[in-house]
Amino acid sequence: MNNLTKVLIALFLIIISAGIILVGINYVSFNSYHDGGYAEQEVTVWGDEPLDAFVSESENYENHFVFSYIPRDPNATLDCYMTYEFKQDGNTQESADKKLYEGVTASDPIVLEFPREKGSEYELDVTIEDTGGAILHKSGMTIYPSTHGN
Repeated sequence: MNNLTKVLIALFLIIISAGIILVGINYVSFNSYHDGGYAEQEVTVWGDEPLDAFVSESENYENHFVFSYIPRDPNATLDCYMTYEFKQDGNTQESADKKLYEGVTASDPIVLEFPREKGSEYELDVTIEDTGGAILHKSGMTIYPSTHGN
């Protein structure tokens, strides 16, 4: 074997070893994170409307949730109707049927805020329509407590 071949083989083995070490470190970190119970919640989100004119964002705090629905087009000003249902442990806590929001913009989005209790499971289903009835956004979310599935 010439020296170039030896160097290439050594380099290849070093790269493979580094990859195996990195995968092992990440696997151990991931397992420690989940096994230690540090995760606050597990969230499942769905939504597949072809005309999705809104981006949804959620913020989770110790005692409440904040959900924002922001027009995807930063220059848009929209008048729209929102239908939503927020459930805690399967019981409806708050709902609205075609509530009108006028002048919704990226800087003035639709914001929903709900209380949160430790150990509860939450569901939020949202549909946003324009004033003509076309669906602009449809999504759902389930938030499980950290003890879900353990």
